[in-house]
Amino acid sequence: MTSTDRTAAEPNNAAWAPMALLAGLFLLIAAFARLDRMPGWADDYGAILVYLAFFLYMSIAGRLTWWGIDTTYAQVKARRSGR
Repeated sequence: MTSTDRTAAEPNNAAWAPMALLAGLFLLIAAFARLDRMPGWADDYGAILVYLAFFLYMSIAGRLTWWGIDTTYAQVKARRSGR
């Protein structure tokens, strides 16, 4: 996929950016709200499994949030330069 292919699909993806940003922020807030339960889960289910799942969850939530921020910023920047 060339860079022109990615930029051609950008307007379609830009509509999802605000929802992705909100969903990612919600996932991050939910994870931090339940962070105090992690040691108990690690005792019940095993530390490796729990912390690996936590890492995966936070990676997805962080990437979703970052993609939403980045896409929204690019959209705002494109509007300003288009004046």
